[in-house]
Amino acid sequence: MTPSSAPVDRHGRRIEYLRISLTGRCNLRCVYCRPAQDQEPGADALTAEDVLNVAQAATSLGIRRVRLTGGEPLLRSDLEEIVTGIAALPGLSDLSVTTNGQGLAERAAGLAAAGLRRVNISLDSLVPETYAALTGGGDLASARKGMEAALRAGLEPVKVNVVLAGRRALEPGELQAFADLVQERPVHVRFIEVMPGCGDAGYLPAQEALERLGEGHYLEPVAGPEGGGPASYYRLDRSSGTIGVIAPISDPFCGRCNRLRVNARGELMPCLFSHEKLALIPALRGADPVSSAAALIRCALAKKPARYGDVADALGLRAMHVIGG
Repeated sequence: MTPSSAPVDRHGRRIEYLRISLTGRCNLRCVYCRPAQDQEPGADALTAEDVLNVAQAATSLGIRRVRLTGGEPLLRSDLEEIVTGIAALPGLSDLSVTTNGQGLAERAAGLAAAGLRRVNISLDSLVPETYAALTGGGDLASARKGMEAALRAGLEPVKVNVVLAGRRALEPGELQAFADLVQERPVHVRFIEVMPGCGDAGYLPAQEALERLGEGHYLEPVAGPEGGGPASYYRLDRSSGTIGVIAPISDPFCGRCNRLRVNARGELMPCLFSHEKLALIPALRGADPVSSAAALIRCALAKKPARYGDVADALGLRAMHVIGG
């Protein structure tokens, strides 16, 4: 199959981005992602060959960007193998990973050598005690070492995802720590509104965090770094990095949504909130897995809703570590 231009869904949106959750397993238990009562997931549904076949099907249809998520994708011992295979696909323009960074320091250079372009690191607080509480025991120092290793390996732009888990996020020390980070390091911090149904995190509008930062700093709107995502970006004073906001609740971006998702169970989801999920595993076990997966991707395009509000009541029944963020 040869690459083509990005496919268009029934609402006229160009779909160029596929997120693949490699595992439901995680070494953290973040308050907004994985409920305390949630059971440990079983074996990973998708093999390395499955992931490559799905990515090949997507790029053959014109999807140009692939992001590997979890759970925690670094728990896959075959992650470098997966990255190598996807990076070689014709038509691919971007390959990235979202990680909590706990094991990134040891693997950043190898992942870069395998063909990974860039990383997003989940880092919800720069206060060690708060970080540990939000993540169920995560080590902030390990995450920061992972961030530095990614910068050294050239996995840039390095984006730092900060989920606004309740009003704790507005405490002066919390916000100033991120302001200091983008002034000291060339990273891109994005404040992300917590999604409904995500544990006990508590909702906080992203604009409120931005306004609080603006009380002590000059915020200049700027073009965002590479990535094709929905964030709006600002330079903070004369910072080397940027501050961004992703506001799916207070400022929905459904009209420009450009993605499909594969969850950790090997199901293709037209929308983060979708009731409908298309089972990829049977297709991937057949005689022509790439063509069969491509047919399901076309089907998902036809089922993609105009806006998440059409199907949002479903999310409260799910855990984000399975969906893939």
